[in-house]
Amino acid sequence: MVDDMTAAPCSPWLAPLRLALAGNGSVLVFVEGTAGLGKSRLLAELSGLPEAADTPRTLWRCGAAEDRTDPAAGPALLMVDDAHRASPEEKQWLRRLLEEPRDGLAAVVAYRPEELATAGLPLGAPTVAYPPGLAVFRHRLRAWDVERVRRAAADILGERATDEAVARLHTCSGGVPQVVADLLAALRAGPGPRCTAADVDAAGVPVRLAELML
Repeated sequence: MVDDMTAAPCSPWLAPLRLALAGNGSVLVFVEGTAGLGKSRLLAELSGLPEAADTPRTLWRCGAAEDRTDPAAGPALLMVDDAHRASPEEKQWLRRLLEEPRDGLAAVVAYRPEELATAGLPLGAPTVAYPPGLAVFRHRLRAWDVERVRRAAADILGERATDEAVARLHTCSGGVPQVVADLLAALRAGPGPRCTAADVDAAGVPVRLAELML
């Protein structure tokens, strides 16, 4: 799959995040997106930034039965996934870290907006008392357009990716990146020199797409 950091390189929060990882300031990035749009993938890619190579990194998945530990002293990358599933205790823990952040804290919190207990508030009500020194951003993930699906298809199928197959891929997947990836995985092993709309239909409904429709 073409790796574009889900449009992160063009985002205004990336430079402040890099600075925070260098020990200059602190930053919070909320990553908002429905299921399958690439939130977990984006967290993984941020973990691979050059600035994060020698920085303590913590990935916390809300709702997991694990002990929470505060980020290490100094620059640190805190990645929180599935914040929409956070327990009251987890929300309180995050609030404490974010209301009194130290220099070098780069926090990225991902969530599904449609599953928040309080609409528009990833950490619930009342609103978090963000300090003046904390730069706060929101990054909204979007479904792929036809051209982005075309790039992904070309990356996996090469010249086998026809215009009609790309159009059907976009229609069938709704532009959801993970569903596109699942369909392309099924089409990769298909016979024939060209992939058609009929081939996309024959691939069937991916499990993840079926679950999204429930």
